[in-house]
This record gives sequence, C-alpha cells and structure tokens, in this order.
Amino acid sequence: MNNLESLSSKIEEKVGKALAKISRLADQNEDLEKKLNIALAKNLDNEEIVESMKEKYKALKIASAITGSDNKSIEETKIEINSLIREIDYCISQLSD
Repeated sequence: MNNLESLSSKIEEKVGKALAKISRLADQNEDLEKKLNIALAKNLDNEEIVESMKEKYKALKIASAITGSDNKSIEETKIEINSLIREIDYCISQLSD
C-alpha cells in the first residue's frame, strides 16, 4: 500500500509541476503577444514615416527638376515635367470616368 501511495504522490507532484509550467508558459505567451503587438504597431508607424519621406523626396525631386537646379540638365528637367503632365492627365482621366 505504501508503494501505491508513493506512486500516487509522485504522480501528483509531476501533475502539479506540469500545471505550474503550463501557467508560466501561458503568462510568457501573453507577454510575447503584447510585445509582438507593440512591435507591429511600431513597424506600421515606421512604414508610414517611410512613405511620408518618399513623398517628401519625390516633391523635393520635382521641385528641383522644375527649378532647373545646377545638377540637372535641361533635358532631365523636360523629362520630369513631361512625366508630371502625364501623371496629371492620368489623374484627370480617372476622375472623369
């Protein structure tokens, strides 16, 4: 009978340890999910910043092309202006549809 009680006690101890480990892992999983959500939000913010910077760069590039700065040739400026005109025409055609 003592052997059965000892075996039962060992099983109970192992089950207790397993439940404690499950609880720790659940807490750890919850913490990791929070960290992941924070990282995803930061990533989204960074993507928005990158898009904003791309737009600013594009505007600066257009302004530079229109002003005909020293580092751009007249031909490059004409190409950029023609590109802008095509973009405007495309936008107008989309609005009229």
